[in-house]
Amino acid sequence: MRMLKSLRETVIPDNLSCEFILVDNNSDDDKRFVFEEVERHCDSRIKYVFEEKRGISHARNRGIKEAKGEIIAFTDDDVIVDKYWIQNIEKAFKEHGDVACIGGKLLPIWEISKPKWLKPNLYVYLALLDYGDFVTYMDLPNIWGANFAVKSEMFKKYGLFDSNLGRIPSKLYGYEETEFLQRLQNAGEKILYYPLSIIYHCVPAHKMSKRYFRKWRFDQGEQRGIFLKDPKYTYLFKVDSLTSTKMLRDFTASVVKIGCFTNDRFNHELRICFILGFLSGRMKRVSMKS
Repeated sequence: MRMLKSLRETVIPDNLSCEFILVDNNSDDDKRFVFEEVERHCDSRIKYVFEEKRGISHARNRGIKEAKGEIIAFTDDDVIVDKYWIQNIEKAFKEHGDVACIGGKLLPIWEISKPKWLKPNLYVYLALLDYGDFVTYMDLPNIWGANFAVKSEMFKKYGLFDSNLGRIPSKLYGYEETEFLQRLQNAGEKILYYPLSIIYHCVPAHKMSKRYFRKWRFDQGEQRGIFLKDPKYTYLFKVDSLTSTKMLRDFTASVVKIGCFTNDRFNHELRICFILGFLSGRMKRVSMKS
């Protein structure tokens, strides 16, 4: 696996104690055997852990429980880690001792030529991130889970990732890292964007299709609909009248603009997908409570 190879090639300062925890989230392929072979023969710092409960939040929480370090850095299995990733994470926390968390760049490695319709405004749906080359304290918790590091004490103070959130089999749910980071910010903790912390995200061909983007937005809307709390006074689908009116207005406007063949037609398709997903989520929430 490219991720494992890149991890093993990272530069680790001599004075830094470091461990790699690979969490197998009950995978249905041969990852377990690959990880076990790496752990057994290649590197004593690599530890393989099996987490039966499926879902990225369960996997990350298991990794947190297994970790012994003062800093816990997260990444995914579809990335290539920059050679100086660990070194720069340590540097960031040394230079900015007041921060609870840092996040960095997620740059693309395209498996095939990028289609013309895939504009930079859509990169967020591929978990890509680049806020430029200046260190910045974040006003919003917009740091993605494939490249961020947290002081381990933060999990003791504010809890783990919400296991109701995050990607699960068949659903492109998310928001687990955003919700956790929002907890930190609400408590007055600081989050830093550190551009020298770099991960290269491998973007496969199937994620460069409009079908994938439509599903991503539908699932995001569905998750939002499921977890949105019921207001005191409800309207359609247990949504307040203001939200219902805005949703209907946005839906109608997007349908009209698609019909007019505007240049941003696909963006309006995605807005419709989100709204339909939201309605699906509200129906699921109603059925859960009935």
